[in-house]
Amino acid sequence: MERLRRQVEMLEGVRHPVAAPERHRAARDHVARELLAIGLAVELAPFTFRGRTYHNVVGTLPGHDPRRPALLVGAHFDSTPHTPGADDNASGVAALIECARLLAPNEPESRVEFVGLDLEELQTLTGTYRVGSRALARQRRARGEGLQGALILEMVGYTDSTPGSQVVPPFLGIEVPRTGDFLAAVGDTRSRALLQGFLAGAKATVPDLPVVAYRTRLRGWLLPLTRLSDNASFWDARYPALMLTDTAFLRNPHYHLWSDRSETLDFEFMARVVEATAGAVLRLAASG
Repeated sequence: MERLRRQVEMLEGVRHPVAAPERHRAARDHVARELLAIGLAVELAPFTFRGRTYHNVVGTLPGHDPRRPALLVGAHFDSTPHTPGADDNASGVAALIECARLLAPNEPESRVEFVGLDLEELQTLTGTYRVGSRALARQRRARGEGLQGALILEMVGYTDSTPGSQVVPPFLGIEVPRTGDFLAAVGDTRSRALLQGFLAGAKATVPDLPVVAYRTRLRGWLLPLTRLSDNASFWDARYPALMLTDTAFLRNPHYHLWSDRSETLDFEFMARVVEATAGAVLRLAASG
């Protein structure tokens, strides 16, 4: 819990390429430095947007069998221009780093990549976002690389146990608690096995963590709320992917506001999410 708190507090602050370019670069470098210190092989993977070069950060935990497709765990490190972005998405980045720390002593069967993704937030008035993940997923598809799946940590730090605190979209077709104290795991049709493996691994590792699973259709286009993070980039590139989330604005009243600060977060919940994700990654990397 304390490591997660320190990670969020170090990242907290506007991390936007135009509004705060120095903090934006510092967030990228923080992710690279932390993954390197854990013992992973780290590279900056470049991509171009509007004539400038940006980087996703890729930390690799080697697998025992190099022939098996990799499993990716990702979280975006940028913020909007108007928020310190503690939940969105310093929480996901902190969870990514601490998950890597837990798993680093292991040698899974499959390679596991821990990826800090850039430019997830809206970049243009015409609706350009998820830029870094789109570039990464398209590059891998163009090279014909297999991917067992991508687990995207998108806002995993906010809870509210007050009855009625959880907004539930209509016509989901599943029962969803009205208290905002669960983790949502959202996949698409191609992600059935990935979702089942994640649920089994999470339950075996942290049985008291409530997880609500949802599987959308048509790569999320029937429920666009499911496409608002980097998981959609992998769906569009025909890779399995899950969004692991506290459900963002369906629960968190500080979403994209200046009040999205570390003091609003539930670090005990975050710790359970990290442990559950780590357990699920070990299970998936052994069975993929």
